[in-house]
Amino acid sequence: MTLPPQANEARRAQAFLVLAMVAFMLLDLALHRNVQRTSGPLGPAAGLVLSLAVDACLPFLGRFPRAVALVACAATVVAAVGDTLAAGTFTPVEQATPVTAPLCAPVIVWFLVHGLPRRETLTYVTVLALAAVRPWAPDWETVYAGLTTTVLPAVLGLYVRARRELVSSLRDRAESAERERRLLAAQAESAERERHLLAERAKAGERQRLAGEMHDIVTHHVTEIVLAAGALKVSTTDHAVRSAAEHIRDAGARTLTELRDLIGILRRGHNRPQEPGERTRVTLTSSDLGTLVHRAVAAGNPTILRVTGRPGAVTPAIARAAYRVLQEALTNARKHAPGTRVQVELAYGDHTMTVTVGNAPPVAASELAASGSGMGLDGLRRRVTLLGGAFTAAPTP
Repeated sequence: MTLPPQANEARRAQAFLVLAMVAFMLLDLALHRNVQRTSGPLGPAAGLVLSLAVDACLPFLGRFPRAVALVACAATVVAAVGDTLAAGTFTPVEQATPVTAPLCAPVIVWFLVHGLPRRETLTYVTVLALAAVRPWAPDWETVYAGLTTTVLPAVLGLYVRARRELVSSLRDRAESAERERRLLAAQAESAERERHLLAERAKAGERQRLAGEMHDIVTHHVTEIVLAAGALKVSTTDHAVRSAAEHIRDAGARTLTELRDLIGILRRGHNRPQEPGERTRVTLTSSDLGTLVHRAVAAGNPTILRVTGRPGAVTPAIARAAYRVLQEALTNARKHAPGTRVQVELAYGDHTMTVTVGNAPPVAASELAASGSGMGLDGLRRRVTLLGGAFTAAPTP
């Protein structure tokens, strides 16, 4: 069992007081036996009995400091008054030491300084000093011994007590400053989190505003294109024009569908980010592959598709990324190499998928080669890299 520091200090002080009692009793007995015996009317052991009585009170100094102080003061005053009325009553006329107070007085004064209020301590020390110095019968040795026995321990004890209180005050101030620093750090962290939350809310609000504005503007114009293409298809009798109008209308409808998916992603970003495996609309099925190939063939690029492996072995996120890669590759083939043969290979592995798209060299320069933003391949590279894959786009021999 581990005791608190106060309990350990109290036990050490109590042990010290018991040892001090034994030591001072032995010292008083030795002095009485050898050289220091009283010769007054109370007998040769009167001074010894008075000193032993004070020594016996030392173990109680920690718990009852005022009672022990009263006993010490009373014994010192009794000895001083008795010796004044009849010399040698409690102190030998030819004493070995000039100390007239009990020999254990310094220990009592030291503990009083550390255990009682200053004013009360100074009262007890003053009584002890006056009784030990005996100013009514001044003697240099007696004055010196009395001040050394009573005042000097009090001064030293007050200094040690003041230093201990100063150290304790500085420690408390340091701990208070540390607690205040931690509180300020916690408040700063809380303010930073709140600022981050407000910034995220502002970003989400701006994202929703941009999404709404994009939806209103782009949807309006694309809808006009789709309606115009539909009207052209109905009004014309030329088969080629009707086919081109149908293609424009179909592309516009797909654009509106993709735009709705994109707007949904932007708006969901305010509450919940889309997980890597979450799907919006696209699923890489045989029907989707057939639709992409049919569009490529209709645009004038003969396309050969080859699929190996088990399609269900990949996650929806990988399937969606593969769909986008294939869609962009076929679009690039129509833009940069119209009319050329395109080969598409989808190879499914163990939770992996490899998409390979290649086309023959273009016969002539395409008018659509300069169209577009030029960010398609970079977007695909980022999409594939985020899924842990590798993306390569380059000419082959």
